[in-house]
Amino acid sequence: MARDAASRPTGNAFTHFFDKVDEALEPIFGAPPITADDEPLRGPTGEEACPVCGHAMFEHTFDRSTSNTVLICPTDERLPEHEVAGPYGELGMPATGRRLEKYEERHGAS
Repeated sequence: MARDAASRPTGNAFTHFFDKVDEALEPIFGAPPITADDEPLRGPTGEEACPVCGHAMFEHTFDRSTSNTVLICPTDERLPEHEVAGPYGELGMPATGRRLEKYEERHGAS
């Protein structure tokens, strides 16, 4: 009887713990703030330039017949690629951060 009187009115320690976690995270991961209805929606318009050929994106088509979506440009022209003097990362992009620092330490004095 004493144990029943001392226990929490609802749930157990496990559910109480997650209630506290939910309360702590609600301000961070809660619903987004409500905005005025008269604000214009900002989204892709199709007028943006393609990063591959420079033409407007509405001129392009996308092949979604496979699991990999393919961008089909309306022209064979391509924008010039930037020259990279240093190393490349795992994905073929110019190295940044610690990888670039290591490269400069090893090859900077050469």
